[in-house]
Amino acid sequence: MEDKKLLFPLLLFGIFFVLIAITGFFQITIIKRNIEGLLRSEGETLFRSIAREIEMNMEYLTLIEKSPSIITPNFLNVMTYDEAIVDDLYSQFTKSTEADLNASSLTNILVTDRAGKQLMRKGSIKVSKEHLDLLEKKERQTVIRMPSGEDHSLFMGIKLPDRLIFFNLTPTELENLRKVYVMKTILENEQKRLDIAEINIYDASGNVYLGSEKRPKDVFSIMKPLNSNYFPNYSMEILVSNKLASDTFKRTSVNFVMLLFFLMLGGAGGIYVIFRLDRKHAERLSEIEKDMVIKERLVSLGKLASGMAHEIRNPLNAMSISIQRLKREFVPEQEKKDEYYRFLDIVRGELLRVNRIVEEFLLSTKAGMAMERQVLRPIIEEVVTMLREKAAAAGIEITDDTGGEIMLECQKERLKQVFYNLITNSIEAMTAGGSIQICAEVQNPHVRISIKDTGPGIHKEDLSKIFEYYYTTKDKGIGLGVPISYMIVKDHGGDIQVLSEGGKGTTFVITLPLAKKGT
Repeated sequence: MEDKKLLFPLLLFGIFFVLIAITGFFQITIIKRNIEGLLRSEGETLFRSIAREIEMNMEYLTLIEKSPSIITPNFLNVMTYDEAIVDDLYSQFTKSTEADLNASSLTNILVTDRAGKQLMRKGSIKVSKEHLDLLEKKERQTVIRMPSGEDHSLFMGIKLPDRLIFFNLTPTELENLRKVYVMKTILENEQKRLDIAEINIYDASGNVYLGSEKRPKDVFSIMKPLNSNYFPNYSMEILVSNKLASDTFKRTSVNFVMLLFFLMLGGAGGIYVIFRLDRKHAERLSEIEKDMVIKERLVSLGKLASGMAHEIRNPLNAMSISIQRLKREFVPEQEKKDEYYRFLDIVRGELLRVNRIVEEFLLSTKAGMAMERQVLRPIIEEVVTMLREKAAAAGIEITDDTGGEIMLECQKERLKQVFYNLITNSIEAMTAGGSIQICAEVQNPHVRISIKDTGPGIHKEDLSKIFEYYYTTKDKGIGLGVPISYMIVKDHGGDIQVLSEGGKGTTFVITLPLAKKGT
């Protein structure tokens, strides 16, 4: 039966787990597509912005060449670019061999020795004697003629330890180099401003015009034709950092796997908890049913007791008075006097015993008595005082460790009856002496009172019957003390448990609610 109960939540969890896994897989796929879509959209937006910036600045550059007085952006200073071109060519040519110079894209190059004798010529470059003298006689390292007036070319001479290098940039070559530098500046500015990983420009042949052939990691690439009037058939590639998106996707995937793991773990734990709760619930129901049966029996007994007690007490009183008169007024002859008194004492003792049983019945049924705030310690002290002499006579030591100002909302006399019954039980169980320890521990919002003895204990098979009325293992007694105590504790909203093993003593644990503050 329990296996069938467990099968349904297992099946339900399995279906739920599979649905979650399928849904999660599709969600991760959708997230990946959305991330790629966002990156593509971002890349296209950046591409349009940069392409527009390039086109606009190339138009400015063309206008500058036609009309130098036009107002342009700060970075479009032609003189600055020309100076940068000169610096770069100087660095390049001072390290170049003759083969490098022959392979150079420049049209006009002349190399001479220090005396002016030609070593290599490329193109139709002409060098005046004035320029040669400036380098040789005036000890200058370079000679430069910047574009001016009608002459839009750029001339430069460089003195090296073993030779002189001269080159002349034609207007077209100079314009192309200016475009490269303007484009480079635009790309650097936009790359910093827009936080782009890399921007590459490719010429019509697919070779790198500007940028790097090395590709950084974790990037999303978008490459499209530049569609520029100034760079026909060129294309631009924008590499957008994909690290954040990649990390997000990885985190999402890892989190989902962890979710499935913990879901599986939690599901298994949940099913186990359900199984345990179901078992505990069944055990609790069994205990409640047992408590109900005991309480119903005790209530029935209480009603019977309250009805019969008054009828019994009247003849008991009459019999007690009659015994006193017999003892006082009807004294027999001397030889029968001792036996006579002994029998009267026996009758009187039994009458007192019957009267005590009736008193216990009456006290146990007074559930409707008003609750009062009482300190626990004095209640227990009164009971211990009453029973200390009886315990001492049996060689039993009672230790009261309740202590503290533990406040209860209780019916004092009924609660005294509980402690009286349980301590008496312990005393009567220890025929060879021993000890009884009483202690209390506050466990908000309850107090836990334990009465522990060193007696012979209760066998396991007898523990389940301890709260049944008329059940007793003693030669004397009628088995009402513990059931009555149980009912009184329950009426106070508490509980009572018994812990015992044969030969290891017995502990009664009483749990009672503490008085609420301010009541």
